[in-house]
Amino acid sequence: MKNIYLLILALFCLHSYSQDNEKTVILMDKEFDTPVEDAIVKILRTNQTLISNKEGVFVINLSKSSIIEISHPFYKNVKISSNSLKEKTNIIYLLSSASNLDEIVITQKDPQDILKSLIQKSRNKITVPANLKVYTREFFKKNDVYTYYNDGLLNFQILENNKKVKTDILVEQNRSIGFIDAFDKSILGYDLNNLMENYYMFVYLEDLLHSKAKKIYSFQIRTYVQNDSYNYLIIKPLSSVQGEFYEYSILYDSKNQLIMEVSSLLPKDRVSTDKSLFDFSKRNIFKSEFKNTYRYENRNYYLATSKEEIGFITHSSKKEVKVEIKNYLITTQFKSKIFKYNEDEIFKGKSLINKTNSVLTDYWNDDSGLILTKPEIDILNSLAQ
Repeated sequence: MKNIYLLILALFCLHSYSQDNEKTVILMDKEFDTPVEDAIVKILRTNQTLISNKEGVFVINLSKSSIIEISHPFYKNVKISSNSLKEKTNIIYLLSSASNLDEIVITQKDPQDILKSLIQKSRNKITVPANLKVYTREFFKKNDVYTYYNDGLLNFQILENNKKVKTDILVEQNRSIGFIDAFDKSILGYDLNNLMENYYMFVYLEDLLHSKAKKIYSFQIRTYVQNDSYNYLIIKPLSSVQGEFYEYSILYDSKNQLIMEVSSLLPKDRVSTDKSLFDFSKRNIFKSEFKNTYRYENRNYYLATSKEEIGFITHSSKKEVKVEIKNYLITTQFKSKIFKYNEDEIFKGKSLINKTNSVLTDYWNDDSGLILTKPEIDILNSLAQ
């Protein structure tokens, strides 16, 4: 009995100590006084990666001081010491870099050939084997109503198989809230194995490498005002071409020849108004975008964050169903070595939808790297009722 009491006391003290070291940071635009979303926050002492949410918020919990690096494509980089965060809640104002105009870069090499080279060199540079501790989160909307949510703390063991990337997934913790039926399960949820492999092999960019792509897209290279060693490759469908074609923005390190960020968007004026047209998955897409960021440090190159949204119309029992899915991946910890595990520990499912809840800690607050916003918490509370 005495041992149990001491254990409870120790856990209580640890929790209290953890709360004492917790600091909330809100990132705000200096000019417009609005929250800055999707800023990448790097804690150098712990090598932890965080990302600011839609309210500009991230939370740190440090027992010792550390340098904190804050970066965003549209703002000037900031580097601070955690010791400068004196309050429980601290506001940091970021200065926009938009005042520094980017310029078109004229190159002897064709921009499409530059993209081919970037993809090949980035594939070759990906650190394999490696372990990525990843927090994943998914929101599902059906006919404009939130119906389901899941998140989890996963270990992606990144392996090489015949010069391709293979992943073994081990689930540490996970939870789901809400209800989905058999039809929902057939259309919802990203395939976590394919998702990571596609991101590491840059599969989403392969259509841009074909010779016919030049008849569909314009390729333009522009400077990146934040870093002289970086350039933007902007790829847009030609105005003379009709159809559902995406716009792409690729930020790359011209010195190391590595892709650092990829974003893609289906412009609203290119969304098909013909609801009888469906893709190979029998979906009529009305919204689609994604953004991936990569890190290159200490000769290690890996996926840092991913954000993907899709909205589409499909049919169930001859009725039209509107579906929207938002997915996040945040690599909170990276290691260049994998750890030992057994075959029966590997997650074989497509997504976390069918996995039984396993919750040991408040990992969505303590280990996610991405804090829920107040509206998102309200959504979860409504789903739990």
